[in-house]
Amino acid sequence: MLEKNLKKLRIGTRAILAAGDFNYQNIRSHIVPLFQTVNFDYADVEEGLAVFNRERPGYIYTRYSNPTTDLFGKTVAALEEAESYAVAASGMGAISAIMLSLLKPGDHIISSKQIYGGTYTFFQEHLQALGIDISFVDITNDDEIGDAMQPKTRVLYTEVLGNPNLIIADISGLAKLARAKEIIFVVDNTFTPPPILSPLKLGADIVVHSATKYLGGHGDLMGGIALGREELISKVRHTLEYYGGALSPFNAWLALRGIKTLAIRLERQCHNAKIIAEFLQDHDHVKKVHYPGLPGHPHHEVAKRQLNGFGAMISFELKGGLEAGKKLMDAVRVCRFTVSLGEIDTLIIHPASTSHAALKPEERLAIGISDGLVRLSVGIEDMEDLLEDLRQALQQAG
Repeated sequence: MLEKNLKKLRIGTRAILAAGDFNYQNIRSHIVPLFQTVNFDYADVEEGLAVFNRERPGYIYTRYSNPTTDLFGKTVAALEEAESYAVAASGMGAISAIMLSLLKPGDHIISSKQIYGGTYTFFQEHLQALGIDISFVDITNDDEIGDAMQPKTRVLYTEVLGNPNLIIADISGLAKLARAKEIIFVVDNTFTPPPILSPLKLGADIVVHSATKYLGGHGDLMGGIALGREELISKVRHTLEYYGGALSPFNAWLALRGIKTLAIRLERQCHNAKIIAEFLQDHDHVKKVHYPGLPGHPHHEVAKRQLNGFGAMISFELKGGLEAGKKLMDAVRVCRFTVSLGEIDTLIIHPASTSHAALKPEERLAIGISDGLVRLSVGIEDMEDLLEDLRQALQQAG
């Protein structure tokens, strides 16, 4: 289907049809084929030379591009309505390529402090080791962002929903600020993929996804993608080509399969999450619930204005602290105890006893993680089974 016709369709239909017109040597495969190859043959020197000189379409080497990985990129670009894309082996591969392509020693970036821990470490340790300065800020505080601005600030970076307390970044407001300061605005949209949010439409310059999460949706692949204007994304592709962060064709093929059900999965996940958040809010053993769909959330109005649905991530704090968190994790039966998110099943983690156990309590609190904080990535299971599981686990946690 022509790109101009795809744009007329809604996200759910677009996700199914975006890669559906693939035609290879007049073989119209209904399912996207997997090109599990590293190399590509040429009929003669003239054809090979034309492909190498980019005078005609073709492929050279899968580290540069591949028909299957290109289809994945084109499909996500159709969802985000992006001009261009660069695919990577993981979300971190995409983020690191963005930063390494846009920044040089002496430059400065401003980042939300409530971001994925791997991104935080990459910024703090690896970019600073290259002579790139970082300021971590409360992304919801305009004054704090303004105070962090420097003459050499080149990038403003945020996730839409902050991790773990699910603060909401005002993407349109931040885009206006970045434009006024002539800096590049990069948004990680992993938690809120289309149809929930399309940051490019709100003024972001680059959008990044960990395809490992909601895009793939089944917990069986790793991948990443950066999207935006060709002027910027061509630099990201060039960096990926030579740092070797190529997405495998098989993982791209798995992601394409997952994307077909993205809209319907998100609809069910967002529905389940809202009911669970309301249940937790009224529970005697729960001190606080962090979920943008609740009227008591500090950024609820921004979420209502900006998001089509409130996402499927919840975090909540147990009154019993560390020990209650441990007991809850041992008691769940339907919710799965694991570290990732965005899959079809409900995933639960207690950071103070797992991912952040090495930190002192005061260090955890500084990044928004109390001893009793639990993070829930809500899946598509039957709602009553999820509620029953959480009910019995909370009872045992005390």
